[in-house]
Amino acid sequence: MHSIPDWRRGVVAVACIGLSWAMSTPVLAAITGSVVLTPASVSASGIEVTPLTAATQTSNTQAVATVLDPQPLLTLAAQLQSLHARVLAADASAKAASAQAIRSRALYRQGANASLRDMQSADADAAVARARRTTARAEESAARIGARPQWGTALAQLAGKGPQALSEYADGRAALLEVVLSHGTPAPAGTAIQVWSADGQPVTASLLGPSPRTDAIVQGPTFFYRAMASGLRSGQRLRAAVPLGSATQQGVSVPAAAVIWYAGQPWVYVETSAGHFQRRPLAPTRLAQDWFEASGFHAGEKVVVRGSELLLSQELQPPPGAAKPAGDDDDD
Repeated sequence: MHSIPDWRRGVVAVACIGLSWAMSTPVLAAITGSVVLTPASVSASGIEVTPLTAATQTSNTQAVATVLDPQPLLTLAAQLQSLHARVLAADASAKAASAQAIRSRALYRQGANASLRDMQSADADAAVARARRTTARAEESAARIGARPQWGTALAQLAGKGPQALSEYADGRAALLEVVLSHGTPAPAGTAIQVWSADGQPVTASLLGPSPRTDAIVQGPTFFYRAMASGLRSGQRLRAAVPLGSATQQGVSVPAAAVIWYAGQPWVYVETSAGHFQRRPLAPTRLAQDWFEASGFHAGEKVVVRGSELLLSQELQPPPGAAKPAGDDDDD
């Protein structure tokens, strides 16, 4: 076995130290950059900028909203309506049988057209009718109580009004959402949240009530919401911004048109001076129709709202005179 000379051991050690340092360096520092263009290039590229405006944002938390299939809730509503109809029918039968028993007893006592057998038969029919009414009421009560561990008090009461109370979910005019907060998060403040559909458009959802269920993974508090949006489909998982209190943050509102995505992160280009554009990262949360930033930006700074993709393409071009990667040259 050949030994490695001392000078080679030194080279290997230095290389290992350099590789370790490079791997520990944040990627952000390596890919953040700026672009400098001449006024003519800015004009020719159609780049447009707009100043940031000051904004106030209520304290929020990010959550996951799942669009639920309304069919189980509709089935429950139909079941409760059917059981209630049985109760009404049993009530009517019990009242009629009781009235008939009273009449038969009176006729028997008066010696009129009612025998002892007729009176006893009427009493028995009344007892059977009352028993059926008791059974019908117990079944309805059990179904209503059993709905609460699955749907919570608010939705169980809504289902108790019958399928007609859920028609907007049945025909797709509204969507039923289940929103799961992270473990230890306090209850939402207010009755409205923002969710974002697949096309990125914000949708306002209103609180229906707390859910007795929890997510198997997140294990946090869960709530039911109603969103008036016809484009949502059962099973979709949406991003939601849930207000947690009245505390507010001061920052700026970043127009959605200024945001571009690169390396899995949102960015904007800020015009630091005439023709000088710097790419800055945004926080990975969108809490309103536009983006809210509490730090890293200030009101009055100009951001690019048109032409950001061109700036990114220009930024990522290799510097003039840079050597081409091996294998890029054409063979003669």
